[in-house]
Order: sequence, then structure tokens, then C-alpha cells
Amino acid sequence: MPTRNDSARASQAFTLVELILVMALLATLLAVSAPLLSRSFKQRALEQEATQLLAATEYARDEAVSQGVPMSVWIDVANGSCGVQAQSGYEGNALREKTWFLQPDIRFDAIDAATDPNGHVVAAQFDADGTLDLESVDSIRLIARTDESITLTQTDDGWGYEIVKQ
Repeated sequence: MPTRNDSARASQAFTLVELILVMALLATLLAVSAPLLSRSFKQRALEQEATQLLAATEYARDEAVSQGVPMSVWIDVANGSCGVQAQSGYEGNALREKTWFLQPDIRFDAIDAATDPNGHVVAAQFDADGTLDLESVDSIRLIARTDESITLTQTDDGWGYEIVKQ
């Protein structure tokens, strides 16, 4: 004969049907949210690369002032790399030159600008006093595989670059 204690204990447990329904609901939510999370991660990677390129321009300006040598930010569109070095014809500290590589899913848009002796596109040039040279490009665009893009454009005062989201 069942006691009152046994019936109270049975009503506190979940049935197999309830557990299956909860699992189905969780699976449906995961299937709906996965593409949104994926897009968010790709957008974040694009923003990180734009921030890194912006940091490279700031680093070039700082090095131009500290070394007293004009510095260039160069871009290799084909290999997805960029870097900072002394402008050709000037002797800067070779240990302070930097090179960065883009993530595989991100690329530079073609840039119509002068090239340095290494075949790199010279995107930004900073004079020894830290001012942006007039030959610097107006904008640099980064494009993700999903065709989303972020553009770095010259600031209104002409002293550097800023990130503009499309």
C-alpha cells in the first residue's frame, strides 16, 4: 500500500516526456542563434583588424616623432600584411619596424597609391614632426569574406585616421 510520502516524492520528479520537450526547445534555440553568433564573431574580427591598423598608424606617428625620421605605413594587398618602417632614403631604427598579418578571412581593398622599393603600397606617411604627409591615402578599406567592410579615413584635421563603419 503506497504511503503519503511515496506519492509526494513521485510528483517532484520530471517525466521523460518533459525532459525531451526541454531538450527539443534548447536545440531549437541553439539552431536559431548559431548563425547570429557566427556573424557576430566575424564582425568582431573585422573590427579587431581595423583597430590594429589604426594602432599601426598611431605607432608610425609616434616613431616618426621619437626617431626624428619620416615613417610609412605600408600595405601588401596580395599577402594581407601591413607594417611600419622608415621612409625610403632615411635611416630609422630597424628594430622598431613592425609587420602585421591580417586574419585569413579579411583582406584589404585595392589601394591606388605609390609603392615603396619592396613593392608595398605606401598608405600613410608621417613626417618627422608627426604630421600626415599629403601623399597619404584618404582611406583604407578592410573587407571580410561576408563582404562586410570597415574603412579607415583621414580625420578632418588631417593628423591621422579614424574608423568608419559601413
